[in-house]
Formats: sequence, C-alpha cells, structure tokens
Amino acid sequence: MKSVRSVLVLIALCVVAAAQSNSNPAAEQRYFNLEDSVQNRVDLGDAELAALADDDLMRKLRPDPSAPKLTQEGIEATVVHLCGSGERDLIAIGNGGGLEDANVGPFWIIRDLPAGPAIVLSETSLGLTIDTKRSNKCLNIESTTATAVEITTTEFHFNGEKYVVSGQKSKKLGQ
Repeated sequence: MKSVRSVLVLIALCVVAAAQSNSNPAAEQRYFNLEDSVQNRVDLGDAELAALADDDLMRKLRPDPSAPKLTQEGIEATVVHLCGSGERDLIAIGNGGGLEDANVGPFWIIRDLPAGPAIVLSETSLGLTIDTKRSNKCLNIESTTATAVEITTTEFHFNGEKYVVSGQKSKKLGQ
C-alpha cells in the first residue's frame, strides 16, 4: 500500500515538474500540489479564515463544532489573478495540521469580492493547475486525482459565481 502511494506521489510530482519546466519563471504560479510550498506565500486575513471555516469541505475536515477558531496553521496561500490583473484571488492549500489525507489534500480558491471573501472552489486532490483558457472571463482550473490504476483530471469552468465541473478525463496508469 505504501509503495502504491509512493508511486502515485511520484507520478503527480513528475507531471507538475514537467509542466513547471515549460512555464515562464517570472509568471504567476500556475501549478499547486501538496509536496511543494506555494511561491510568494501570503497570510490569510480574519475574513478569509472565516470564509474557509464556513466551507463544507473544511467542516468535513474539522467536524468538531467546539474546535478552536480556524487559524492558518496547516494552510498555505498565495495570490493569483484568475479573473483579471485588478482582482485578487487566493489559492489556499491544506497541507498540514491534519487537513491532508494519504495522498490528497484540500485546495480552495478564495475570491476577494466587494461583499467579502467567497470560496468559489473547494476540492480534494493531488494538485491544481490554472489553465490558460477562460470561462466567464476567469481562467479555468484542473484538478488531478489518482488511484492505484488510473489518473483522473477534472476541469472546472467559472459560471459567474463559482467554479463548476465541466469535464473529466481518466487515463489508466502505464498508457
């Protein structure tokens, strides 16, 4: 079982490394996984932590309602610009503090809206990739998950309010 996990992590890291080697190093980070720290890490504010604490995925990860107030412990975040250079979005990754699982972890996209921060994507996966294609003026997102026999890529498009699944592809390992 441990060797299967190691193989899956190695495959995911190779996919991400290959994608990163083809990117412009001065460009904004586009590939995120549980093994590597985010580039240009930022601290989450109280309103962003409150939005995360209220998210369904976070409530599954922290089911105890009497748990202390959510802090940034175990969560890394960085600024990305998904819908325009004048807008501030965040990618947050739960990669510590018990938020991650065997070979997957939680990823969130937080949009900074006039009414306050809003979670527009919460997904458990091996990693996220920001695509170059757009839907409703925002960049598309892909997540990657894997089992012992296949890798699955799920594509998300922005529907004007949040990211929704727009397609999914699976590929058998070794093909």
